[in-house]
Amino acid sequence: MPLFGRKIYFIKKDFQSRFIVRFVIITTIWATAAIALFALMAERKLQEVLYSPHITVSTTAELLLPSAFQAHLISLLLFTVILLYAIHALWKRLSVPLHSLKKDIVRIAGGDLVSGVALRDEEEFQDLAADLDGMRGELRRKVTGMKERHAELSEAAEAIEKAILKGTLSADQVAAFREKVSWMREELHEFTY
Repeated sequence: MPLFGRKIYFIKKDFQSRFIVRFVIITTIWATAAIALFALMAERKLQEVLYSPHITVSTTAELLLPSAFQAHLISLLLFTVILLYAIHALWKRLSVPLHSLKKDIVRIAGGDLVSGVALRDEEEFQDLAADLDGMRGELRRKVTGMKERHAELSEAAEAIEKAILKGTLSADQVAAFREKVSWMREELHEFTY
């Protein structure tokens, strides 16, 4: 069950799975390269010692440790290059939709509630974009309601002003005005600030 009963991921599970598989493959390549390089270097070193007329090696570690360090260093460099490539590819894949979402957030914060928020089908963060678009739509609905209430309130205020000037102000007009003010308060109370 997700933490606190909510979804906690924005990236599609198949993308996560592909990333994990790539990481496992890269790690396997690194381990295989390290073992193969060590075996190759150790074999060369042993051949060199085997055919050498003077054997000055006192321990196996003295003989094979330099080869082990060289093999691990070379395989670590190979692993670093492959890992950097994988991180770059991941960053490229995620940066485009994140930049697009950031522009949409800035646009919405600037007051544009008409244009929708959507990403291309192949891009990540589809759930986040859909939630952001839902928020934009809900904000638009609330702001539209407040504009309608404002227009009704303005009309009621003008009617009261005209009635006061004519001397024909009625209790019904005041009640209608109060009702419109109450509706406007309800619309404003939907916002938490």
